[in-house]
Amino acid sequence: MVLLLVGLAAPVQGQVAESPDDETLVFAFTGDILAHLNVNAAARRYGSPYDFRPIFEPVRHLIEGADLAICHLEVPLSPENTNISSYPRFNGPRELAEGIAYAGFDACSTASNHTIDRGVEGALATRRLLEEAGVAQSGIRQSVLEVWTDPVYDVRGVRVAHISATYWYNGLRPPRGMEWISSVIDADDIISRARRAKLFGADLVVVSKHCCVEYRHMPTPSQVETSHRLIESPYIDLLVTHHSHVVGPVERVGDKWVLHGLGNFLSGQLFRPETTDGVIAMVTAKRTDSVWRFDKVEVVPTLVLRGSQFIVPAEEGSASWNRTMGVINLMDAAVEPFPGHVRRGARLDLAD
Repeated sequence: MVLLLVGLAAPVQGQVAESPDDETLVFAFTGDILAHLNVNAAARRYGSPYDFRPIFEPVRHLIEGADLAICHLEVPLSPENTNISSYPRFNGPRELAEGIAYAGFDACSTASNHTIDRGVEGALATRRLLEEAGVAQSGIRQSVLEVWTDPVYDVRGVRVAHISATYWYNGLRPPRGMEWISSVIDADDIISRARRAKLFGADLVVVSKHCCVEYRHMPTPSQVETSHRLIESPYIDLLVTHHSHVVGPVERVGDKWVLHGLGNFLSGQLFRPETTDGVIAMVTAKRTDSVWRFDKVEVVPTLVLRGSQFIVPAEEGSASWNRTMGVINLMDAAVEPFPGHVRRGARLDLAD
């Protein structure tokens, strides 16, 4: 399997992946990754200066086995590990990028309310650290030219475009003339970008939307309205939302899916049980009559363990499991737990 990261305004560059050997792909999506100080302290105990790999180890087999795995990195990272900080202005250790790669993620969405906590330079450094670790991203642009393109991933011959946008930057603003660094949610703009992606050959378009009211499981009426407008576009195939820090429901809109919040995948928010919960959404795509569609959503409930900060699959029937599965189907989507492990394959590599 080969992952290509290219501009949609140009043909795919580099090695071309072989056509899929079957009609099914499995995608993994996870919730917020936040480098709170207690998370960093755990990583410091595991290695010098930081080692996040043990934290991801218990779920690595699930992430690594997907055909495409996309995380949501909510915070900037420090290239020199200087001025490490947590809320309200994050600056996480650079080794977190290596941990994300070790976990098996191929890409991350990076547009969030914390994207420019460390300014434009901090955002660009975060993108660079991810790419050096072998992880693609959508949400931080390197130049104004990228306003006209979004990443597209070639996954076993299937072209998957990824669009990432956020609702604001916690009152911060990019410098005048550099508003292009990331995207603020604008339904018209997102639909236009998705349309452009399909025109340039994308088989599937995924939108990651950082939007939602913190610590609230159910989306607000205005969030539902915006999400429906996006998912009802013929150019958008899947919508994934973040930021609530608690698990939200899955909704089926026609024959498409909206994931209304995946909870905290990794955080130090231990002040209430719900903020330790997350899900790995396993979303199956199938090709029917030469057209690819997202066909099914299943979930693996996860839990961040206090102290070790390990991310572990929640035990069936546990309090965490029951909380998560109780919320997932509040919008009658009939989502079931993921029954087993996806097939393990070669890691996807970034191509030139």
